[in-house]
Amino acid sequence: MNARKTTLKFIAKKANVSIATVSRVLNGSENVNEYTKDKINRIIESDGYHKKIKIDKKIISVVIPDITNPFFASIIEGIEITANLYGYHIVLSQYRENRDILDRYFKEINSIGISGYIIIPAIGNTEYFNDIIKKSNVPIIFLDRKVDIENVNYVGSDNEEGAYNATKYLTDLGHKKIIYMAGPKNISTEKERFSGFITALNENDIDFDMKKYYKIANFNFDESYKQMKEIIKSKLEYTAIFSACDIMCFGIKKAAEECGMSIPEDISLVGYDDIPFSSIIGLTTVSSQVYEMGKNAVLALLNIITERTKENINIVLKPNIVIRKTCKKI
Repeated sequence: MNARKTTLKFIAKKANVSIATVSRVLNGSENVNEYTKDKINRIIESDGYHKKIKIDKKIISVVIPDITNPFFASIIEGIEITANLYGYHIVLSQYRENRDILDRYFKEINSIGISGYIIIPAIGNTEYFNDIIKKSNVPIIFLDRKVDIENVNYVGSDNEEGAYNATKYLTDLGHKKIIYMAGPKNISTEKERFSGFITALNENDIDFDMKKYYKIANFNFDESYKQMKEIIKSKLEYTAIFSACDIMCFGIKKAAEECGMSIPEDISLVGYDDIPFSSIIGLTTVSSQVYEMGKNAVLALLNIITERTKENINIVLKPNIVIRKTCKKI
């Protein structure tokens, strides 16, 4: 336990209150009665603890893999607007899978004092974040993507249900030969979306040939563009594409149109996430309630900070399909 946490613990014990109550007094919160506030302040002043304590500011640290992704931008909007409503500010860091960047960031942000973390994990960093959890003195909410760690706080969307509904929409339109454009295999959102896709096909007795119809483009525009060019050259028979994120749909659409194909006349296209640009091209997609995820992550974090809850938080929002103009019945 570090010196600051030890100091807070001593003050809390002496005042017969919780550590969170001491922290709220130090942060200037109004959610503490005057009697308790005065008692804690007298202990701090009389025993000289004010020299030993680094007061946490009302700051939420938001850690994301890549700020250039419009999906993350929408989440950040939900986080920042909600945080500001409650008098908090956010500090944003993107780490692009680089642990050295993360190490430096956590060291620096801890030195200024924060109220909590909202973290969107990326590929292969479960072990790393498990270590962060053990060392952290403030609450952590994992957002959108899951980590394989027990008893963590999580806010996300039901990706399996969303992908199931999108695929069922395609099969109800008569599509049976459907390409699946995948993201990175070891991200939880990708695993769940592919699972929902396969479940919908199985329920309709549609076989899925992994070798032919499963294409990986890693949630990336350029990679989906290249994959689509290869698909067109291969003369593969298909009538629809389900893309595990909207960004890949843009690459698919660009490649298809360059080759003289039209959407939805030649192929139907469904995406996932409903990022702002998707409505511009009339993309049928799944809304994972991106803004609401960011909003709920802040509210969950504040509930922990203010001790409204002492249980682990697990919030899974319901997605919905947004039907526009990129699919047709066959």
